[in-house]
Amino acid sequence: MEEKDIVSDGQNQTFARFAAAMRQVVSNLEKTTDSNTVSFSTFSKSDVLSLLKNPTSQNAQQRLRKASIQMFTGSNQYWRLVMFYALMPMWVYSITPKVYDPESDDGKNVRQQFYKTAAFVEKINLRHEMRKIMPTVFCEGVFYGCVWSNDSTWFLQKINPDYCKLSTVVDGTYLYAVDMSKIKEDELNMYPKEFTKMWNAYQTTGNKWQEVPEKISFCIKANEGLSYCVPPFASVLPSIYDLEAYKELAKTADEIANYKMISMTAPTDKEGRLTMEFPRLVEFYETLCNALPPQVGAAISPTKLDAINFEKSGLARDTDEIESATRHFWYASGTSPLLFGDASNTSSSALSLSIRSSEEIVFSVMSQCERVLNRHIGYVGGKPRFKITIYPVTVFNFESWTKYLKESGSLGLPVKMAYNSLVGVESVDVSSMAFLENDVLKLTDIFKPLTSSYTQSAESSGEVGRPRLSDDRLSDEGEKTRDKG
Repeated sequence: MEEKDIVSDGQNQTFARFAAAMRQVVSNLEKTTDSNTVSFSTFSKSDVLSLLKNPTSQNAQQRLRKASIQMFTGSNQYWRLVMFYALMPMWVYSITPKVYDPESDDGKNVRQQFYKTAAFVEKINLRHEMRKIMPTVFCEGVFYGCVWSNDSTWFLQKINPDYCKLSTVVDGTYLYAVDMSKIKEDELNMYPKEFTKMWNAYQTTGNKWQEVPEKISFCIKANEGLSYCVPPFASVLPSIYDLEAYKELAKTADEIANYKMISMTAPTDKEGRLTMEFPRLVEFYETLCNALPPQVGAAISPTKLDAINFEKSGLARDTDEIESATRHFWYASGTSPLLFGDASNTSSSALSLSIRSSEEIVFSVMSQCERVLNRHIGYVGGKPRFKITIYPVTVFNFESWTKYLKESGSLGLPVKMAYNSLVGVESVDVSSMAFLENDVLKLTDIFKPLTSSYTQSAESSGEVGRPRLSDDRLSDEGEKTRDKG
């Protein structure tokens, strides 16, 4: 019996149109030239210093941004600096009520609102999307993005910052406008459908700067205290040029130190006249050159045969200058060089304090992301009853937050959702996972909890004696003892 499709042709066409609408084009394959080709000008140290004197102009902001991207691509130290801050957040969150009145709110309605919000946040795939935009924020100073979304997916597209500028502030978050004259009509399929409306408005009114609708706008700025956009680490770019210059000098010194020159003595009489025919002398010279390796040069001299070396004393000093320039770069950026293998100071407390100051920079960006995300939660439909709360958890304070939330939960504080997020369980999955493990699979009857201070007394668990001190309360000798194990 021949099988028949249960979906009609009309429905198939609808699904196809829907899928095409969410298929973001990143390159026009019909063009013979690549419109996405990126090229950079070569910036010098003096260029960057000159731009930093007047960073408010649109041209200066654009050139500083390109200088930062160029160094992000070409300098390992600058790449590690940017990625250190960009990948620091763990994006631990919980979904909490905005306003809750236990006397008037219906539990069923609140539950429905919670799952609606949790499903939306899960669709955002928050950890992936935020980790995707953070390198741009710390490298370029601002992320201009727009949202692609439907009932099943949600993701961010980066807009070329050369086409954008900040326009307004809504609910404490930035909106931006796009120069539509920079976008060609045949490239509109590479952007959300709202860009087509913006392009048509530009054609009708002649106003090239069109503001991106707030429903799809997603803009994060590294430094909200400035009215203009510059890379947050633009001030350390000159230090990178110094570091690269020291490396080049050391390389040149090594090449010279490995070079030798052989001088061939030309026979002469007492009056200094050649006693050998010149063509014959040239023949010997060419024979010598053919026998020498590339690192050894040759010359003809009326003096005796000798070897000339270009060895330079003090090569260790060149290495010291490179190390000093590297440490200066990290100190200039406000980041401890201990994190990247510097051996000048091995104090664990000094490293811990340095990390805390670095975390404060990241926390401000995380708070901004939280506010923008809550603005988009408001577009889900109806009056939002819940909000997302992002906790200041990083890869460095993860253990202390784990301990903090566990102890808070043992005291009855409402932190179970945050703890689940900390261990990687999305808010929308908490109840379903608990139901699956406890009621369906009966895992609570199969697996027994490990013996710990939560299941027995301190004496029976062996946890007796003086509690372990935190790192910031240790003396220098105590730090050395702990570091030695």
